[in-house]
Order: sequence, then structure tokens, then C-alpha cells
Amino acid sequence: MNPYANRGWAPNRWYHPQSDPRLHVPLYYWPVPQDRLRPQSKYPNLNPILAVDTTLIQYDVRKTPLHGILFSTAAQLGSTLALSSPSAAIRIISHSFPWTLDIPAPVTCAAVFDGLHKMLQEPLADSEWGTVCILDKSRRETIEKAAKARAERDKEKKLKRIDWLGDKTVFKGLEKDDEFEKKRLLPEMAPCAETWVVKFGKP
Repeated sequence: MNPYANRGWAPNRWYHPQSDPRLHVPLYYWPVPQDRLRPQSKYPNLNPILAVDTTLIQYDVRKTPLHGILFSTAAQLGSTLALSSPSAAIRIISHSFPWTLDIPAPVTCAAVFDGLHKMLQEPLADSEWGTVCILDKSRRETIEKAAKARAERDKEKKLKRIDWLGDKTVFKGLEKDDEFEKKRLLPEMAPCAETWVVKFGKP
């Protein structure tokens, strides 16, 4: 059985973790006022698991969610929706990488983590590497250093998108940045109401 399979929206699956979810994530919770649990997020439509100002999950995107997050937690995230209101999709962009990740509905928290991991495991395209070599010497050095460390660890020398992040590979949450969203939108691309910026930090 796929632990990420969506089981549909249910109010009692919108959880507010009372302890570090790497150790324990309650499948059900009593719907007590949020201020009894933690400071309220700036983003009430976004699950606290994902919001930059409330998340407690320290997920290293170099690993699959099932290996980077406690198994029981990862399994439960497969039925935990990312948004409190219905949405056709969620779009993720970042100051840390140049790609756009679109996740179709129903968008679960697990789909967000899984989508980020899979996208960053893709090989770095020749055109992407060429752009870096010409325009961004600092980014080239970051990629080469990360790729060397990964090759020593995983015995895989091919450059990957994950190398773009350097040593900042830990998920720190999603946030809104309307100005950045406007700049990142391609002229021919339709805007997505649920566009979020993902932040990363060091392990």
C-alpha cells in the first residue's frame, strides 16, 4: 500500500504538532484554538507542517521522504493536505534554485516533500551548466564542491540539480513573496494562486 496515497480531506487531519513531528505526529488531534499550541502562522491557509514560521520538520531533501523523515510521520503526511481550502495545484519556486515545481491536486504534505526530492534528483542540463559557467562563477564553485562531496559519498559523479543548493539542503518551510513570484513568472506561463517560495538551510 502506498503510504502517500491521499484519503481525502477530513478536518481532523489538519493537525497542529504539539511536539517535534520527527519523534511523534498524532494522527488525530482535538481542535483547540491554535494559540494554545503555538504562535499562529502568517499563512493560515498553509498546513503548519509546511509554513516557514511554524514547521518543526527538518527534512534534508538529499534523501527520500521515507528515509529523511521518520517512517510513521512520512506515512501520515500522505493523507495530510497542504492547504486548508481546495486548490487545483500548488506551485513552488525558490531563491535557491531556478526551477518551478507544479504539484497537482490533491496536494498533500508528502507530495510537496516528494516533489522537491524528485525534482532535485534530476540531472543538471547542459544548458543550465553552461549558464552557470558563463554568468555565475560563485554558483559554479558551489555546485562543483557539492557534487564532489556527493560523489565521495554516493559514488555518482554526474551533476544533479541538488548540487545547486550546495550545503543548504534542509527544508526550512514555505513562505509568500509576491514580488519574487511576479519576477519568476514566464511571460507565457499562467499564474498560480497558490505559489509558494521554499527556503533551505544547512543541516
